Amino acid sequence: MRGLKKYIIIVLLVVHVKIDAQNYSIKNLTIKEGLPSNIVYDIQQDNIGYLWIATEKGLVKFDGDDFTVITTQKTTNLFIDGTTIYAGLENGLLVKDKSKIQFLKSKAVLSIIKHRNKVIVGTIEGLYSLKNTELQPIQINSTLNSSSIHDIISTEKGIIIASSNGLYKVDNLLNTNVLINYKKDIFTSIDKSYYSFIATKVNHDIVEIKNDSIINTFKSISDINSIKRIKNEVWICSKTSGIEIFTLPSFTFKQKINKYNSLQTNTIYNVFEDNLNTIYIASAKGIYILKKTAFKNITNQKLDIYFENFQVNHQNADTLLSKKRVKLSHLENNISITFKTVNLSHPKKIQYRYQLDKDFSPWSFNNTVQFPNLIPGKYQFKIQSKIGNQKSSIKTFSFIIDAPFYQQAWFIFSIVITFLLAGYLSLDFYLKRINTINSKKIHQLKLQNRLLSLEQKALQLQMNPHFIFNVLNGIKALGNSGETTELNNTISKFSVLLRGILNNSRKEETTLKEEILLLKNYIELEQRMSSKTFNYYINTNLNNIDPEEILIPTMLIQPFVENCIKHAFEKNTKGEIILNFDVKHQFLHCTIKDNGIGIYQSQKRKVNSTYKSVALKVSKERLLAINTKSFLEINEIIAHKAIKGTKVSFKIPLKTDY
Repeated sequence: MRGLKKYIIIVLLVVHVKIDAQNYSIKNLTIKEGLPSNIVYDIQQDNIGYLWIATEKGLVKFDGDDFTVITTQKTTNLFIDGTTIYAGLENGLLVKDKSKIQFLKSKAVLSIIKHRNKVIVGTIEGLYSLKNTELQPIQINSTLNSSSIHDIISTEKGIIIASSNGLYKVDNLLNTNVLINYKKDIFTSIDKSYYSFIATKVNHDIVEIKNDSIINTFKSISDINSIKRIKNEVWICSKTSGIEIFTLPSFTFKQKINKYNSLQTNTIYNVFEDNLNTIYIASAKGIYILKKTAFKNITNQKLDIYFENFQVNHQNADTLLSKKRVKLSHLENNISITFKTVNLSHPKKIQYRYQLDKDFSPWSFNNTVQFPNLIPGKYQFKIQSKIGNQKSSIKTFSFIIDAPFYQQAWFIFSIVITFLLAGYLSLDFYLKRINTINSKKIHQLKLQNRLLSLEQKALQLQMNPHFIFNVLNGIKALGNSGETTELNNTISKFSVLLRGILNNSRKEETTLKEEILLLKNYIELEQRMSSKTFNYYINTNLNNIDPEEILIPTMLIQPFVENCIKHAFEKNTKGEIILNFDVKHQFLHCTIKDNGIGIYQSQKRKVNSTYKSVALKVSKERLLAINTKSFLEINEIIAHKAIKGTKVSFKIPLKTDY
C-alpha cells in the first residue's frame, strides 16, 4: 500500500512538472538553423538587441534570423559592456568593439566582469585586469592566484569570487577575506538574490550568503554548472540533470526542465532572458528558446534603431559614429552606412527607410545604403524602422564633406587677393613704364622746344645782314640828303625793331599788340629799304578782346612776312600784303595773304639758289609744337585759272593774361 502511494506521488509530480513545462512554447536552434556547433556555453545580449553566443566552434552573433560567426575558436563565456563584447577563449581574451577585434593571449578565460570601470578576467590561474591592451595579473594570495576562477560578481565594496579553492570576498582588490569555512570546496557560480548572494558548489549544495555569512544551505541537482536569477526565480543548470527552478525569496522548488519532459539533453551550461522576456537555454544540443504561451510580445514592444557600421571609401570608420561632428575630406566621398533594428521574435518583418537631406526613401528590408561620389557639403542622414504599424524613433547622423582646397573660401579669397595684387603690381609697373616713356618723351619734347626756341631766338638775333646793311645805308643817305625828319623816323623804327627783337629773345610769349607793332616797324623799314614796291594792311577781329591781353609766341609771324617780301613780289609790280587776326571758337586765326607769283613758282626759282628758308621751317615746327590742335596751311590763290598770290593760314589756341 505504501509503495502504491509512493508511486502515485511520483506520477503526480512528473505530470505537474510536465504541465508546467508545457506553459512554455519551446523551439530548438541547432546546426541545421545555422549554429556552427550544437554545444553552446553562454548567451548574452547587447544594447542593440543582438544575441551573442559562445559555442564549441566559436563566437556567433544572432539577430533572430541569421547567425554571423565572429571567430572559430572555442568560446566558453561572455561579458557585454555597451557595444564592446568580451569573449573568454581557451587561450586568451577576445575584445570586439564594433568592427575592431583584438585578441589578448592568456590562460583559459572562465569569467569576465566589469568592476569600478575596470575589466576583471578570471582564468584557470587567478585573476587578471585589462589595462589598455594588456592583461595584467592581480596578486591576491598564493591560493587564489593559482585557483581556477569560475565566476565573479561585483558588489558595492568589492568582488566575490567563486573559485576552485573556495569562496572569497576581495575589497578594493587589495585586502581579501574568506567568506566561509569551505576553503577547499569548489564553487562554480554565484548570483545576486534580493538581499543576498547565492553560490553553488560543484556537488548539489547551494548556499545563501548575507553580511559575509552563510545564512542558508539548500540541496539541488548535482554537477551544477551555473546559477542564474530570472525575475523572482533561480534557475540552476547542471551538466547531467537539466534545469531546476526555485522561487524567491522563499527558495521553494517550482519545477524541473530536462530531457524527460521538454528537452533532448540534460547537459545545460547556462540560461539567459532577453529584452523581450524570452528565455534561452545553452545546452549540448543547441539553443532552446522558451516563450510563455500566455504572453505575446509582438508589436507593442518599443523599437530601437542603431547605426551599426560606417564605411568611408570601403574602409571601416565605426569610431566616427560616436562623434558629434564628423568632417571628411573631398576624397572621402564614398560613404556606406549600415543600420539595424533587432527584434528576435520578428526578424523578417523589420522594414527601414532613410533620408539624406531630401525626402525619406520608401520602406524596404534593406539596412545598408551606399552613397558614391558625394559632392562637398553638409549632410544629415536620418533612419527609421518599423514592424507593422509600430515605428522606431528617428536617429540622425551628421557629417561634412569638405570641398577641395581650390574650392574653399580661403583659397578663392587668396587667389583673388593674389590676382588683385598681381594686377596692381602689373598696373603699377605698366604705369611706371608709361610714365618713364612719357617722361622721356616730355623731356625730348622740352629739349626740342628748347632747341626750337633757341633756334628761333638765334634767328631773331641774327636778322638778315643784307636788311641791316640796307637800313644803315638808307640812314646814311637820309643824313647826307638832309632829310632830318625822315632820318629820325627811320632811326626810331629801326631802334624799336632792334629793341623788340632783343626783348623777345628773352621770353617765350608777347602780346598781340607788341607783335603787331614789331611787324609794322619791320614792314615799314622793308618798304623804305627794299627795291620792291608794296603796301600792307593789318586787320583785327578779336571779339572785343584787347590785343594787349592776347598772348602769342614771339616772332611767329615775321618769318612769313619776310618770305612774302623776298620771294612773292617782282620788280616793277605793285605788291600787297594783308595780315588778318581773328578770334574764333577759342582759337586765334592768323592769315597772311599776298598778290605775288605764288609759292610754287617761287620754289621753282629757288631750285638753283643756295638760299634755304630756315626761319620758315622753324616757324612751322614751332606751330606744331605749340599744340596738337594747331595747324598750318600754305596755298596759292587762284582766280579764273590764274595764280593771284599766296595765302598762309594757321591757328593757335587762344591764350590771354587775364
